[in-house]
Formats: sequence, C-alpha cells, structure tokens
Amino acid sequence: MSDGRQQRSSIFSGLLLIVLGTLFLLARFHPDLGIWHLFWRFWPVLIILWGIAKLVDHMSAQQAGDARPPLLTGGEAALLILVVLVLAGMGIYSKVREKHPDMNIDLDVFNHKSSQSEELPPKTISAGAHVMITTALGNILAHVGDGNELRVSVTETAEASNESSAEDLLKSLKVVIEQTKDGYSVHPVKQETDTGHITVDFDVTLPKSVSLSADSHHGDISVSGLAGTVNLTTQMGDIEVHDIGSDVSAQLVKGNARLDDITGSVRITGHGDEIELNDVAGDATLQGEFFGPVRIRNVTKTTHYTSQAGDLTLAHLTGLLELDSGQIDVSDVGGFAKLATHDKDIRVENVAGRLDIAGTHGDIKVTYAQPPREDINIANGTGEVDLTLPAKSSFEISAISRSGEVQSDFEAPGLQPADDNGTGRLSGKVGSAGPKIQIATSYGTIYLRKSS
Repeated sequence: MSDGRQQRSSIFSGLLLIVLGTLFLLARFHPDLGIWHLFWRFWPVLIILWGIAKLVDHMSAQQAGDARPPLLTGGEAALLILVVLVLAGMGIYSKVREKHPDMNIDLDVFNHKSSQSEELPPKTISAGAHVMITTALGNILAHVGDGNELRVSVTETAEASNESSAEDLLKSLKVVIEQTKDGYSVHPVKQETDTGHITVDFDVTLPKSVSLSADSHHGDISVSGLAGTVNLTTQMGDIEVHDIGSDVSAQLVKGNARLDDITGSVRITGHGDEIELNDVAGDATLQGEFFGPVRIRNVTKTTHYTSQAGDLTLAHLTGLLELDSGQIDVSDVGGFAKLATHDKDIRVENVAGRLDIAGTHGDIKVTYAQPPREDINIANGTGEVDLTLPAKSSFEISAISRSGEVQSDFEAPGLQPADDNGTGRLSGKVGSAGPKIQIATSYGTIYLRKSS
C-alpha cells in the first residue's frame, strides 16, 4: 500500500549509459586496447557503481521526503544485460580479429579483393648483418636458407569497394629492399591508403648468421633458425620463434607468443594472452599484463616475471612456472625462488635454494621431495599455508597464525605448539641442524605436514 510519497527515480541507469558510451568511445579510438580484457579484470566496478547509485538514491530520497527507488528496476536490469551483451560482442570481435588480423569488417558488402605475388631480386648479405622487415598489415615468415643471399617472396592483397579500385591499389604499391648502414630494410611503399586495405605478407629466406628485426602492426610473425639476435614487434598478432642462437626480444599489444630453443636470453614486454617459453639458455624476462595462461619451462639462468599481479624471480628453473587468472604453479627450481603476489593461490614444489613467498588473498602450498637446505620464509595476508617436508628433515621453525591455528605432523622435544587467545603458534627445532623456516598468516590455518 502506497504512503502517498512520490517514488524517486534512480541514477543507476544514467551511470550505466555513461559506462556504455565510454566503452564505445574507447573502442572507436583505441580498437587495440582490449576492452573485453579490461572488463574481465575490472568488472566489479559495475557493482561499485550500483552501490554508489543506491547510496545517492537513498540519501536524496531522505532529503526530499520521497520514497526510495527499488533496489533494481526492470529497466535497469535490461540495461545491465545490454552492457554485458555489448562487452561479450567486443570479446568475440576481439578473438576473431586476433585469428584473422587482415579481416575488414565493413557495412559495404560489395568489397572486392585483388591479389598478386612477386619475388624480389636477391641481395648478397655479409655475415652478421642486420635485416629489418616491416609491414603495417600482414604476416612475416623468416627462416634460414643456404648461402649468403637475402631472398624475399611477397604476397600482396588489396581490398577496395570494387575490383578496379583494388587493382589500382596494387599498382600503386611497391615493395623494396633498401640497403642500410648495417644490412637491408625490407618494406612496402604506399601500403596505407584511405580508399582500401593492402595486406603485404612476407616469406623471407636469410643466411643463418644475420640478425633480424621484424615489425607488423596487424599480423603474425614467425622466425626460426637464425644465429643472430631477433627483435620482434606486433600490435595485433601472434609471435612464434624457434631455434635461435642469440638473444630474442618481443613486444606485443594483443596476441600469443611461443618461443622454443633459445641459446641466448628472452625478453617479452607489453600485453597479450597466452605465453609459452621452452628451453632458454640465458635469462627469461616477462614484463607486462598477460592474461594467460603463461607457461615457462627449463630456463638455465634467471626467470623474472613482473606484472600488476606480482613479481616472481626464479634461479635456474628446471621444471615449470605456470600462471593463470587464479593460481601460480612452480616446480623444480635449481636455485632460489622469490614470489610476491596477490589474489592468487600459490603452489610450489622442490626449490633447491632459499624460498621467499609473500602473498595476499590466496592459499599457499609448498612441497619438498628432499629435505630443504636453505631458509624458507612465507608471509600470507589472508589464506592457508600448507608446508610438506620429508620425515627426515631437520629445521628450526617459527610459525604464527593470528586468527587461526597451527597444526603439525612433526613431534620433537624442542617443538612447542601454543594457542594464545585465537592466535596459533609453533616454534622450535626438529633434528640437529637445518634451515630456518618462518611462516606467518593473518587469517587461515598453517599446516606443517610430514611425508614419508
């Protein structure tokens, strides 16, 4: 029954429209930004906006003497569903563009394509020279051949509103090999036009000893067999690298990367999706936001990964480092391991050197197949800590759970468990000598387990 007061309308619909308009504006001017990935990471902002809107509605209704609006009206629910559908559409569009970077989505259904292929005159190139390959739209394939010649095969595809315009675009296009002070530059001329799109795909054969730089704004890059350094850049495309005898660097904005059998060091920066590194003889460095999964195997020197979610450093990774949206797995580290992260569960197995873990809002599980030889330090903000050691281990431990308990399978005269007003503690020694173990968590149980 109504009390006669006018029901006040909510501001939530207006806030949703602002969000929707902002997304459209960003997609219009920054199509490579990855709106779907941003939403997947920051979707709780919608709940925050809803809470702010309802708080403002409540305070405004009290001041004006009006009836409070309902928690969620039918119109607001429909608009919220529309926002989610738009974001899902952006996600599907993004995935399609990643797989087909040369695809042109246009309202004009009468677009026509025209294609041609050509072999450029080969160039003799000296050992250790540098080759630069550039295309605004297209794939780059570079591999090793016999001899000391640079050979370039090109496939050119023009798309325009009619067949004649597409052919004219191809006539105006020119692909050149220009000599530079340290080698050659391979690139198209007049590729970018206002009347259509021109895709220039390269298949390049190189002497083994040269170094290479390759840049494709929209397109995949694949390189194999070179002994020199490799530097790759792509705005929207995948990178695949195999059997390189020196350092490799790769910069992505969107796309996947896979690198195998690298004699030197690897550095990957930017943003992307799946990253896979296997068999790196030098260092492996990842810096940026990669939505994963990220898998790294067998890095001889140091693996270092930094992102907004954490900072990980592993010395001599003989096993696997894997990261996804909710968990980090580390196995078989020949040296030290240092992990600082938040909002992720952490699983670690068999670290030969010192282990340092700092985590928040996640569970931590550490397992050793052999007795640890170096110190272990685990600090967790919210979550359980589970440490499993072989029965023959010797160590000195100090463990505290400020709002939980500490449970131990180990029993020794020098081991002292305690419960102090809800704070669990465990301290003391097991065995004659061994590393120091320090564990602390604010909310959660600490388990010290004994394996056979």
